[in-house]
Amino acid sequence: MRKKLNFAVLGSGNGGRAFCGQIAQKRYPVVMYEPLEETPDFLKLMEQKEMFLKGDITATGKLRYVTMDIKDAVEDADVIFIVVPSFAHPTIFQKMIPHLKNGQHIIIVPDNYGSFLLKKMMSDSGFNPDISVSGAPSLPYACRISDFNTVMIYKKKFKMKIATSPGIKNLAVLDIMNDIFSDTVKFFTGSNLLEIDLDNINYTLHPLPLLLNYGDIEKNPETFRHYMDGVTPLISEQMLKMDEERLVLGNALGLSLLSTMDQLKMYYGQNDSQTYYEYVNSPESPYKDIVGHNIRSRYITEDVPGLHVPATELAGLVDIKMPISELCIKLSSQLHAFDYASEGTTLAKLGLTGKTVAEILALAS
Repeated sequence: MRKKLNFAVLGSGNGGRAFCGQIAQKRYPVVMYEPLEETPDFLKLMEQKEMFLKGDITATGKLRYVTMDIKDAVEDADVIFIVVPSFAHPTIFQKMIPHLKNGQHIIIVPDNYGSFLLKKMMSDSGFNPDISVSGAPSLPYACRISDFNTVMIYKKKFKMKIATSPGIKNLAVLDIMNDIFSDTVKFFTGSNLLEIDLDNINYTLHPLPLLLNYGDIEKNPETFRHYMDGVTPLISEQMLKMDEERLVLGNALGLSLLSTMDQLKMYYGQNDSQTYYEYVNSPESPYKDIVGHNIRSRYITEDVPGLHVPATELAGLVDIKMPISELCIKLSSQLHAFDYASEGTTLAKLGLTGKTVAEILALAS
């Protein structure tokens, strides 16, 4: 990057704090926005203003400051990272939009159709600054907060894609990402934002192992290992079939999606695994110690409404059937007594109702 950019990170969870640590390590000014409440962690970070990354990435850096005032966080930021679960997007966007300025780069990680929602909310508000909106399919690492100012990076990804709208800003955003994550993660350009949203590996890896082990997880929520216990050879077969549904949808939409297996190998390392069961049990897997995802974890409450619902609605536009994905939505709704199909990320909520595939792709580019 030619100039010293100012950064804001909206989000104070695992990913948000990790991003702050990497940006601060590069000695760029970075502000962390706490969107929820004045927790003890928040108060300590306000005082100490330092973040540490340990594990697969080691980094240390001073934050500019920590705030609960979103205007204060974004008003002089050149780059704004939004690193929160997708269910928090509407609230964050509503608070952020009035304070955006021409020339800013908004980067949503993971995007989970957030870029479409942000564009709709800006249009509805009548406020459309000249900004770029980018999305990545997932965080660039598996990580967890281990202390108020420390994030443990269990395993970083080697390579992942990002897309930007308008496309003319692709290279500028790519330069920013590869500067911040240099020597750790290599970013490359995806075709468009819709490709990014449909290429989220959580779509395939999260719901089925939970739904098909529901009773065991209900009895042992603290010790059940989602990947090591939940991904059996037979469940792995069903996951593969569901991933094939996703790839067929992508092809019908004119997108070149990557299989989840290809993405796992690109992210964490190549090997001879042919099934998800084999990969999660391989030395390259980052998933061996992941526990504690109960029957109402985000693996259902975020991924089913946020990834499966929009995918199945997009499938309706191109007359594609997705029976396993539809089953995930129905079974999750039944078990949780909640209508994920209507309450999830529908095309209507994204402002895409009545649009053709070509019009949706144009919005994504």
